[in-house]
Amino acid sequence: MKTLLMLGLMFLGAMEIMAQEKELTVKYVTENLQRGYEMIDDATAQFEQHVRFGFSNIEQTFSGTLMMKKPNHYRIESEHQTIVTDGVTVWAYSKANNQVIIDKYKENSNSLSPEQFMLNLPANYYASVLGSEKFSEGTVILLKLVPKDDRSFVKSVKLSVDEHGWLVRKIMILDVNETETTYTVKDIKLNTNIKEKTFAFDTPEGAEVVDLR
Repeated sequence: MKTLLMLGLMFLGAMEIMAQEKELTVKYVTENLQRGYEMIDDATAQFEQHVRFGFSNIEQTFSGTLMMKKPNHYRIESEHQTIVTDGVTVWAYSKANNQVIIDKYKENSNSLSPEQFMLNLPANYYASVLGSEKFSEGTVILLKLVPKDDRSFVKSVKLSVDEHGWLVRKIMILDVNETETTYTVKDIKLNTNIKEKTFAFDTPEGAEVVDLR
């Protein structure tokens, strides 16, 4: 579930606004992210996840697909697992174990879901603009977020924000175990009218079901 909420941050923003270097303040960037997010009803993205475990330095990389629909509807599919929520129930299916864990969807002000993140960003995070980087595709703004809550599992979040479209193209999360998880968006489609049934899960035949509700 933690992966589901973190990855949902990729869909922040969708406005075609050009930033100037002198305007790269925290207020400017976060307000445009918030305005852009308001324009999104649903989204689909291909992503790559890279994890470097802090204590062992072991690294893992895999790819997947994320779909989201407001409010609080998410579906992540990768080679290892499928995670689905309709905003009421969460299903987490492990292919290796052929097991489905079912639980209630839990939302709170410290959540990293797009809804709660955007609503509570000023209250929950210290933010700073680290600058910008130019690539062949354009320019990204680098934004660093540090939770104000000392008890947070997340130590810091770094966002690479597309300066032209106000889309988060990369997110790097450092947790208290010094594990660094980086998500990179490969492709994204907005407002394609994803059907509600996408966010329901059909348990595979023969799978073990663990219901925590």
